[in-house]
Amino acid sequence: MQVNLESRPNYNQIFKQGKQVLARLRRHFAVVPLEHQQSSTELINRLELAINMGQPVKVQMNFGFDQENIQDFYGVLSQTPAGILLIQDQKSKQLHQLMPDLLRHISFS
Repeated sequence: MQVNLESRPNYNQIFKQGKQVLARLRRHFAVVPLEHQQSSTELINRLELAINMGQPVKVQMNFGFDQENIQDFYGVLSQTPAGILLIQDQKSKQLHQLMPDLLRHISFS
């Protein structure tokens, strides 16, 4: 019985590709570290400072009032004349609208 030695590299290549896919999935679904909930006065003070300074900040926001799922935003905070909070992502230059009621943590980069 002869063994085809050419088929072995294919197994190694498939195994390597599988490991790469699993690593990408693990990075995609990584859990965001939960920062402590700041008080409302601390959030208001940091919001004012972040808007006035125009420096990049990290903002954590809950997905809902009854959820502990969070999302991180990195960028420069601004406020429209109508009072809407916006954050411009530094990498993609996209604007995201923030809900002030759902903010949980603001830190300066």
